[in-house]
Amino acid sequence: MQRIIVKFARRAVVLALVVVAPLDAAAQATRDGFDKGLLWRVERPGVAPSYLFGTVHLADKRVTALPEPVRRQLDVAQSFTMEIALDPSNTAALAARMVYNDGRDLPMVAGTDLFGEVVTLLAGKGVPQEFVRLFKPWAVMLMLVMPQQRSEDVLDVMLHRIASGQGKSLHYLETVDDQVAVLEGMPEADQVALLKHAVATQHALPAMTGKLLEAYLQRDLGLIWRINEASVKDRPELKVLNEVFVRRLLLDRSARMVERMQPQLRAGNAFVAVGALHLYGEQGILGLLQRDGYRVSRVY
Repeated sequence: MQRIIVKFARRAVVLALVVVAPLDAAAQATRDGFDKGLLWRVERPGVAPSYLFGTVHLADKRVTALPEPVRRQLDVAQSFTMEIALDPSNTAALAARMVYNDGRDLPMVAGTDLFGEVVTLLAGKGVPQEFVRLFKPWAVMLMLVMPQQRSEDVLDVMLHRIASGQGKSLHYLETVDDQVAVLEGMPEADQVALLKHAVATQHALPAMTGKLLEAYLQRDLGLIWRINEASVKDRPELKVLNEVFVRRLLLDRSARMVERMQPQLRAGNAFVAVGALHLYGEQGILGLLQRDGYRVSRVY
């Protein structure tokens, strides 16, 4: 049991919560100049420029083959910052948070019908029914949307490995508690609604992931937003939930990341890697930094 939980926790630690559940993000779309580009220079007078790189938490070789401008800035940076530390203690902490320990189980919370659908889907991922019942709704939702890939090959993990091998100082913008609170802090009914959405859209997930990957390779953040929007255009019942989800998942986290990256930006020559959609929009990281007096310019 513990081995299975840790297996999925290891994947979840490096999962882009940006792509956890592709919901409508149209309200965030803007024409602020941050709609295209993955590598951005951030600078202010008297401090060496730093660079922000938007990632997608996938192991696809088209993603992990770093473009020359990205590799160059990573190599010369003094520090490396990413969303969360990828160490065993964080994996263990996340694994402990994914399951119930209060006597309840998934059928009690989500209902037997939804539980039955989840069991069928997760059987294909190697999770037995007796284990599925122990997971919380948000944890099961993560398990359903996570690509089948080796976590050590994911882009963010690879960047961390390179930076560590180069002896850079390593910094992190969030803790496991921060990331779990994004979903666990939502009402349980909303968590179940997100799980239902993940189950209902399983058949479309490979095609959507492919579209999102192509948009990322085109460095088109605006297109990623539009793909997300299209995924729920026929689901008006998700509108209110989506507004809460986008606020918690992206906007609140982006503001927290901006605050926590300040020491590295003030030191200069930092390389910061975060999920690409955290860069987008007037309430994204780039917009917040620009509002705070930084000069922001696209490099790649």
